[in-house]
Amino acid sequence: MKRIIMATLAIFFAIGSVWAQNGLAPKGKKTPEQRSEMFTKRMTKALTLDANQQERISVLNSERFKQIEEARATGTGVKGEVATKVKTINDNYLSTLKGLLSEEQFLKFEEMKHELMDKAMSKRKGK
Repeated sequence: MKRIIMATLAIFFAIGSVWAQNGLAPKGKKTPEQRSEMFTKRMTKALTLDANQQERISVLNSERFKQIEEARATGTGVKGEVATKVKTINDNYLSTLKGLLSEEQFLKFEEMKHELMDKAMSKRKGK
């Protein structure tokens, strides 16, 4: 009788660990390429980009996310150093992006950026 109970418990624990590994485990960080692709798709939909704009912005987003990842990886731990590098990268990104988009598209982008920032801040407050 004890063997049957122990075997049943072992099966339940094995099944539980399999479920945890498949779908309930926390998702890892996205790569810069994945973030770039997702952000480009979001921009294409929100700003109705044409094919030329989409291609150029895809390259721009990819470079931006790679530079940010490098800045974070090579940070020396000095307070504010990484934040300063990321701010510089983002400022360069915005100035280049402004040249690629029409005025109306850039205004929509600014609205989209503020909405994303608000959403991120509300998530942080929830933690």
